[in-house]
Amino acid sequence: MTMKIAVIDLDSVCYSIGHPNKVLDTSGRPVKEENKFVYYDKTEEELKQSADYMMNTILRTSEATHYIGYLKGEGTTRERKMINVDYKSNRSLEAPKWWKFVQNDLFARWKAIYVNDMEVDDAVNITVNTLPDSFICAIDKDLLSQPGTHYNWRKNEWVTVSKEEATKLFWTDMITGQTGDNVKGIPGKGPKAAEKILSSSKPYPDTVFAEYIDKFGEFEGIHEFYRTYVALKILDTKEGFSIPTPMIFSTQMQLFS
Repeated sequence: MTMKIAVIDLDSVCYSIGHPNKVLDTSGRPVKEENKFVYYDKTEEELKQSADYMMNTILRTSEATHYIGYLKGEGTTRERKMINVDYKSNRSLEAPKWWKFVQNDLFARWKAIYVNDMEVDDAVNITVNTLPDSFICAIDKDLLSQPGTHYNWRKNEWVTVSKEEATKLFWTDMITGQTGDNVKGIPGKGPKAAEKILSSSKPYPDTVFAEYIDKFGEFEGIHEFYRTYVALKILDTKEGFSIPTPMIFSTQMQLFS
């Protein structure tokens, strides 16, 4: 049997599982207050049902035969923050109250894997680069920008990115930064400036490095270039990281009752 292995970034899936339910009126219509929907938190049983619905839907629609699902563990940003203290400092440190329950449920019933001392994005990318017949299953822009053909489960669509496109996207971010991860890039340089800079006949790394030196000076330019690179570069390999055995998927398995 030909294998088709979904390598899933489960962090975003957890948020969909934990998203609260809309309050309904006696006619079954969503209740609004001040023109906003009213929600209530899911019970533990509803969270399990939501987890099964999400996992079965993702795996069935992607036509996966096997899967590996990664969950955020401990010390995930430690190495990057040692180099770039600002990395993801704009993120809330307080997880939703249902977060740990959903993680533990996916770990116990769907055999998800906790990733420690590295980020889920790294684990997903390393796994796909290592396992034949595997694909990235995610909604995160950074992962969907990696070379290959990936499945965006939120949009239920396949995305194919060439190596050349992925390389240009990375070096564009090196110039513009990424606001979502609080990575600054080169101040004052937006997408149009990046397009012009990368139109040079020189290799992208040389061109972008020169821009950093021009903006910050030699010493600070080297420092800022390195800080930004470490923050943005998703790992292709990591010493000591072991690829788990893919789980077999069946549409008749893991249904909560």
